[in-house]
Amino acid sequence: MYILNRRAGILVFVFLIGVLFLPSVSAAPRAIANSADWEDVYSVMLFGELNNYDTSFLTSTSHAKLMTNLIPQDVEEIRVYSSIMNPFVNNYESILISEGFDADSIEEIRSNNFNLDLLEELPGITRFIVIDPSYGYNAISVAPFAVLGNYYVLFVDETNLPRIDAALSGRTVDEMILYGILDRTVRDRFARYDPVVINTGDRFDNNIEITKRYQELHEELKGSPRKQVLLTNGEFIEASFFTGVDPVLFIGYSNVPQQVRDYLETSAFEVGTLIGNELIGTATFVKRQTGLSVFVKFGQGARAPTGPVARVEDLDRFPLPVYNLNLDVIAATINTATAQLEITYQNLAEIGSYLQNILIRLNLDGESYVIPDDSDPTFIDGNSFKTLVFDLKDAEGNDIPFQGSDNITLDISVIYGESTKSLEQTLEKTLSIEKVNVMDEASIELLDVVYSKRDKGFYITIKNIGEVDAYAAAEIYDLYVNTQYGIYGSEKTIFLEKGKSGEIFVPVELTEEDIANNEKINVRVLYGQRENALIKIITGVFEFKYSSPDFAVYILVVLVVILLLLIFLKKKCKNCGYRNSILRKTCKKCKEPLR
Repeated sequence: MYILNRRAGILVFVFLIGVLFLPSVSAAPRAIANSADWEDVYSVMLFGELNNYDTSFLTSTSHAKLMTNLIPQDVEEIRVYSSIMNPFVNNYESILISEGFDADSIEEIRSNNFNLDLLEELPGITRFIVIDPSYGYNAISVAPFAVLGNYYVLFVDETNLPRIDAALSGRTVDEMILYGILDRTVRDRFARYDPVVINTGDRFDNNIEITKRYQELHEELKGSPRKQVLLTNGEFIEASFFTGVDPVLFIGYSNVPQQVRDYLETSAFEVGTLIGNELIGTATFVKRQTGLSVFVKFGQGARAPTGPVARVEDLDRFPLPVYNLNLDVIAATINTATAQLEITYQNLAEIGSYLQNILIRLNLDGESYVIPDDSDPTFIDGNSFKTLVFDLKDAEGNDIPFQGSDNITLDISVIYGESTKSLEQTLEKTLSIEKVNVMDEASIELLDVVYSKRDKGFYITIKNIGEVDAYAAAEIYDLYVNTQYGIYGSEKTIFLEKGKSGEIFVPVELTEEDIANNEKINVRVLYGQRENALIKIITGVFEFKYSSPDFAVYILVVLVVILLLLIFLKKKCKNCGYRNSILRKTCKKCKEPLR
């Protein structure tokens, strides 16, 4: 352990002595996950805790032998859960036997889907938490609550829904929680269980909600809420998440979202244990802002000591799938024609992000000027650029004297994340400022917005009504899809000659339920004379409507049908039996009239 104060060294020493020299006294049954699939590992860890097993998991092939040093030789039962398709070690049972464990105490179970197979070994479980396996952090968020409340966590999406549904149909379901984002088909199928739905559209808010439920359940079972909480970012599996002793609370990579700070300040938590040392900076911020005493669990004693002083190993952690965000600030320009600062951001990731500036500081002639930014977080779509414009005024509203300066730099700090309330990552950068003199005279008119079922997206019709050519991109915002609001951007920027009209396509698939929930469509078009500096914005609100039918397609289909009828439909001659074309009036063979 490591505490963030002056006594750090003493507590590190005590923790390591305990790990290295305290003998194991437990001979409880052991469950070991031997799989490179995180869903298998998670399922085995949860199953083991629900069955009062000591649980552990392999993280590599070399880890297999080290693991045997943690298992008491007198253990009466060892169950190895090995993936058929993706194990770390083949025939792990033989390794255990070679290390002196009784062959009769070892059972190796093989499967391609432990999440479903282990459910069958828990006939007494009647409470379930359903999550989508695409979001691994949700599994970490619910793990302590699941253990404390005797819930089993099911990974369900559209592909495995029929099998999971069939398995649940044959057993009692007293309670079900649908947690986080789920396929609509999953929500609809499980609606018959009258589930509790936890999905705010933000993973930190969801995490806070399940932590509150943990505290309520802990008070109900133990007489008081828990005073200690585990801190992590939800990117890996670690054994302490499955004890059920402490809930898990998410903190950001380098920034703590405001709702997490607010919750910690009002909660019963007095001590936080950070799992892993990557987030020490963020944990320090938590301590300073909330007064929470923060410890760091960052390592363990070596399982194969090689000298008088054993080395410290990293914690056993199994990685989860993550969505990597990657934002950059690529250019900053002072436009002398408009007396504005233009900052261009680039999203290098596949998924969209939200960004907010927390510092914009111009440095010129030995003086620094802070430009305020009180705007809401800005959306930037995946693999795209966005330019934001700021008046060259300081916090008091005074003009910044940029005219006579040629050596100008910008210090900028940005926080960003996957939603407006999940701004957990930070970016700090210093850039040289270039000056340009461009009076953007682009002018766009927003004409219409229609939805195409066939193309699964919106077509936004605009017209260039200015005197110059222009570029434009578009966003549909506050669109309610699959129970949450979102922003959807166009994949391309279009070019419009002056006087011309064009369409911008925004891909998003809507169901009938989504359509019913979106009577009004909010549109934002970003445009300008420069392709990578769309500094102008026009917005509009339109009634939802479908695109006009494609009559050309319908006509083509009808013609094809007629052609097929002409080819395959025949008139049979009553005189000779010959089958003639449907257009003939006399038999081609005997010349008799056809009726």
